[in-house]
Amino acid sequence: MIIRIDYLIYVYMTLCLCMLGYNLFYLGKNKWMQKRTEKQIQDQTRRLKTFLLFPERSSAKADDEIKKKLTHTHQLVVLEGTLEALNQNPLTTKQLQEWLPTLKPAFIKLIDVYMKKSVMERSYFAYLVMRFGLCGEGANDPLSTAMIQLTALSSIYCRENALMALYAHGSVDHIVKAYRLMARHEIEHSRKLVSDGLLEFHGDRQQLAHALWENWMEFTPHYQVAFIDFIRMISGNFREVLMPLLTQPETDREVKFAVMRYFRKYPYAPAGVILRQTVSDWEKQDWEYAAIAAASLESYPGKDTLKVLQIGVQSDNWYVRDNASDSLLQLAEPQVILEIIHQLKDSYGRQMLRYKAVSSGILRVRDNAEELEVAVGNKPDRLGMKAQDEIADSFIFSDSSAEELPPLQKWGAE
Repeated sequence: MIIRIDYLIYVYMTLCLCMLGYNLFYLGKNKWMQKRTEKQIQDQTRRLKTFLLFPERSSAKADDEIKKKLTHTHQLVVLEGTLEALNQNPLTTKQLQEWLPTLKPAFIKLIDVYMKKSVMERSYFAYLVMRFGLCGEGANDPLSTAMIQLTALSSIYCRENALMALYAHGSVDHIVKAYRLMARHEIEHSRKLVSDGLLEFHGDRQQLAHALWENWMEFTPHYQVAFIDFIRMISGNFREVLMPLLTQPETDREVKFAVMRYFRKYPYAPAGVILRQTVSDWEKQDWEYAAIAAASLESYPGKDTLKVLQIGVQSDNWYVRDNASDSLLQLAEPQVILEIIHQLKDSYGRQMLRYKAVSSGILRVRDNAEELEVAVGNKPDRLGMKAQDEIADSFIFSDSSAEELPPLQKWGAE
């Protein structure tokens, strides 16, 4: 069978015309819908504004008509636009805030409707519940219960909107239930979103932190790390509570890292002992422990810490050397840093510490020479002058001194 080429061209042209027609129809429909929506928002804004400012002159039907149409998602869009326009008007802002709680009964009736719709529509419903502040703190509050159920969905948008609604007006128990539900369903919500979201909680964040700790074993390490990050942002009262996580062998490594970061912000003497030991003795395959511990030691001034950090500076792992150098620069006086550089036999550690000291302006290179000297006017007082003098005396050695720098750290089995 022979197909004429001109017939194929006609078919191709017909398909192109159909696609062009569909695109024009789609664009026209969208533009018409946009104009229609804008007109509906303007009309509804005018009616609701009159109802809010002059309730005695308005019919009660104006309020009822707005609420009874909300089963259609399009009407939710119109409602959001209406309230946005009224909220920007200084004349109606106060009245609008007083009217918003009256939406709650209508939204409670919408729960069954929107729970059966698509994930995106449920997500939008949760967003409006958050936007209008309709969740309640009661144990059996219907909207809060619905938001908890939505956190079990696979959509990150739906989960985040539901959680934000609970943060805005829910209770501590609601939030704990939501995270317990996600943990049971093995849903790992973004740790960044979790820690940042918990900071948005409208109530007592200390109480929330304690409630999360009371249910600690029900959460996976993924959530435990996010909760520790949240606790680190709000309180230093969890030192004794978190300390066992740093010493227990069964603690997940990511959780230990989070605890180390907590003790970097909130120094705790028993934790300092563990951190120093970690930098001194940890094996090469666990270099992350030593690196984070070295960074955390910047909050633990003292002779023992400086000695341990010199071991870290001589590590054969770049990250450990880098963090140990930063902590040394934070804790030691410039003269001490200069003497440590002179005494270090490990070339990598010496170059790292030298570079950082010069870059930060603590030390400088002498004119026309490779030798270093303390930068003029650089007299940090981080530990107090007496403590600095004691540390300097213990770390400035002469050639005949019997005391030497800590030896190069040996990683792994020899």
